[in-house]
Amino acid sequence: MTDKQLLEQAKKARQNAASEISGFKVGAALLTKSDEVILGCNIEDPSGIGITNICAERCAIVKAVSEGYREFVKIAVVGGKDDLIFCPPCGACRQYLNSWAPSIKIILQDNDEKIKEYDLSELLPYSFNESF
Repeated sequence: MTDKQLLEQAKKARQNAASEISGFKVGAALLTKSDEVILGCNIEDPSGIGITNICAERCAIVKAVSEGYREFVKIAVVGGKDDLIFCPPCGACRQYLNSWAPSIKIILQDNDEKIKEYDLSELLPYSFNESF
């Protein structure tokens, strides 16, 4: 699957975001080693209890793991209020991704269709791992 195709899947996932509180919609498309694509979107808890909100990236990982997938190649992430902005994973998602896929590639796209790609290690250079 090409990066553009994966980004299109992330845009599709973004349409399902439940972001009535912030208005910031995020979609993620997670590519497994077996070429399956698992979608995720951010879901905000309307009760206002922030700890129950989930980001699109963690949503995709949780769905994938619950379906038996354990090896991931890349994840495309798109987000913004109206227009798409470069929307890298938050700190919690970076660490969560590191727990499941420390060598994952992260693909981002903005509204002008510019694409950026990062290794997770670039975005989380001193991650927590079992060696500490």
